[in-house]
Amino acid sequence: MTGFDPYAVISVASAAIYLTLLTGILIFMRGDIARLMAALRRRRRLDPARRLASTPSAIGSHLSGLLAATMKRPLTPTAFLTLLIAMFFIVFTASATNLTPFLSFAIALAFASLPYLYLRVRLERIRRVGSYEGENLVSALLTQYWISGCNIEDAIEKTIEKAAGIPVTRRLLSALLMELRSTGSRERVAAAANALAYGIGTNWGRMLAYNIRSAALTGRDISLAIEDILSQLREARALAEERKRINGESVRLVVFLIPLSYVGSFFVSVTLLGLSPARFARNQFATAEGFGFFVAAVFLFFMNLVLIEVITNRKLDF
Repeated sequence: MTGFDPYAVISVASAAIYLTLLTGILIFMRGDIARLMAALRRRRRLDPARRLASTPSAIGSHLSGLLAATMKRPLTPTAFLTLLIAMFFIVFTASATNLTPFLSFAIALAFASLPYLYLRVRLERIRRVGSYEGENLVSALLTQYWISGCNIEDAIEKTIEKAAGIPVTRRLLSALLMELRSTGSRERVAAAANALAYGIGTNWGRMLAYNIRSAALTGRDISLAIEDILSQLREARALAEERKRINGESVRLVVFLIPLSYVGSFFVSVTLLGLSPARFARNQFATAEGFGFFVAAVFLFFMNLVLIEVITNRKLDF
């Protein structure tokens, strides 16, 4: 009679996890898979009526906007999800030989989420940089809109060609212009305008995208609306500069005063209290109280740095 084989149990557990994960993925993406299979069967582009009828899933729309805003040559949501799933299985298979199935699953899931997390961080960085391009962008667009006789497509084209200092929003405007000139569909124009608003990620970006869509679809004069956005952006810039000046004092206090205070406490302890450097180090690091206070001070110091970074690097918005 053979004994208990732990490797057989691990194999069965791993297979069960694989099967459960695959089943969940198939259920979660059943709409996308059905559309993909239909496209493969047709082997031709969808006619306009079919294209308007096929609405993407929420996760597909989210990934599509994220990939378009963060990549020069964006992948399709299906290709990106395939990449994540492949990463998961590769890491899970490599770690399952030495670790428990649960730990292997957790590690594989963490690794598979890294590309998405990287794109999210990159998106926020792009949005922050792009938000400070607002005044130059809106001012140039308004000027070109007047020059072109209120033709929004010509105004966008001239803005892309002539405006300086707008690398982030120039790319978003180029994608929008391509959609405006390649289709007359209201839905696709609205989707392109939404992509512009998503890439900028600010209130003024959403207002600008709405007005561009309105001008492209109805021919409405949006001069006053763009002037209002420009006026509010100038006020927001003045407030941002004042906030930066005020927060500069906090930055200097945290970055310089706290470390200098600790160094000062060392010299006071050695020169005025008569502690030797060795005794000071022993009280600080070799006792539970001293080491606990030191760790708390370092943790709070870095937490202050993080909070200051979040406050000072806010997007320019109103």
